[in-house]
Amino acid sequence: MLLKKFFNVGFGDIAVVEQRSFGLSDIARYPLFASDFIDFLRRLMPPERHAELVLSIVITARKPTVERVGIGPS
Repeated sequence: MLLKKFFNVGFGDIAVVEQRSFGLSDIARYPLFASDFIDFLRRLMPPERHAELVLSIVITARKPTVERVGIGPS
């Protein structure tokens, strides 16, 4: 769905470069998340989801230039 949105706004040469899962133990190391929030997630999420809670995706894409689209000066 995300790739389709990139395509819809005019990007081309879209490629998924990296995908990585983050679990609770991974995100707990970042100061961005308060310990209260991590504890809340531990209680809320089933234990089988703790290892893969968040997915990080790195995407590259190009926005076509005027020359590549085939529009010349007027």
